Amino acid sequence: MTDLTQTADFIAQKQKFDTYYEQKIKPILMSHETIRRRYLFGFYVLLLMGLMFYPYMLYLLLLGNMPREYVGFALCVSCLVLILFCGPFYFYRKRVKPQIMPDFANFFGNFSYCFEGKIDDTILRSSDLFGQYDKSVGDDYFSGIYDGVKISIGEEKLTVCKKDFRGEKFERKVFRGVCILFEMNKNFKGRTVVLRDYGALGNVFNKIKGLQNVKLEDSVFEKFFEVYADDQIEARYLLTTAFMERMLKLRDLYQGKSIQFCFNQNTLLLSIPTRQDMFEANSFFCSNLNKKKIDLVFEQFYTIFSVVRLLKLNQRIGM
Repeated sequence: MTDLTQTADFIAQKQKFDTYYEQKIKPILMSHETIRRRYLFGFYVLLLMGLMFYPYMLYLLLLGNMPREYVGFALCVSCLVLILFCGPFYFYRKRVKPQIMPDFANFFGNFSYCFEGKIDDTILRSSDLFGQYDKSVGDDYFSGIYDGVKISIGEEKLTVCKKDFRGEKFERKVFRGVCILFEMNKNFKGRTVVLRDYGALGNVFNKIKGLQNVKLEDSVFEKFFEVYADDQIEARYLLTTAFMERMLKLRDLYQGKSIQFCFNQNTLLLSIPTRQDMFEANSFFCSNLNKKKIDLVFEQFYTIFSVVRLLKLNQRIGM
């Protein structure tokens, strides 16, 4: 596996970022430390209230001393306490992240940030990378220009509504991870979708309506990916030997995770599933000046932006 953190470029960029952090980001984090402590105090107050309320309510229920008409009221109060309990986490993140993340991303290029933003749902659905889903929730969203390439980065969670054997509805996760949308330097009209290869049997159920299966000469690429397109010639125009080699390197960079991508309307959409909560530069329970979290987010950004260089999207040459 390629370890970008050991490369000379990463080390050089990290040194520049450390200087940038001291000058630009650290003062902002320090100014929000008082705010964090205030929200943390509110959290502990709610925690204490919950520790006092719930055991007493449980005691009354077990003894049967709670009138039936109060049970519903107690449940409503419970839900309210749970909502309030999560409030300090949410409102602290909502207040602080929009003031931190733009400066973080702007070390790499010219970017804007949106809390709970996401890539346009029509783009995600038309890519056919995720199958059927009913709900999309965004977390962190960045859009701007990196190394001359227009790029959007969205931390996405997609779910579908299902029913269990009792007919009760529940949400099943379809995708959780990062979606990256690039504006390409190649002109094309059709759609080419590259999915994870599930084997001969699995691919039977993985076909995309209206698209043809494209067979390529690269046996290694064919081993890991299954290609579908509405134009076989255009698909081969996009998936050159060099591009397929770079995509295999990208797959290796992300430890063989189920990377999938789609070419559509002069854009490239890349989906990278991950369980890791991305871009969390500040912590609720520890000091804002926790450098380990800062360094981790820098590494996450660096890895994502390395896709542009690795795939040579910033060069107007044959892919």
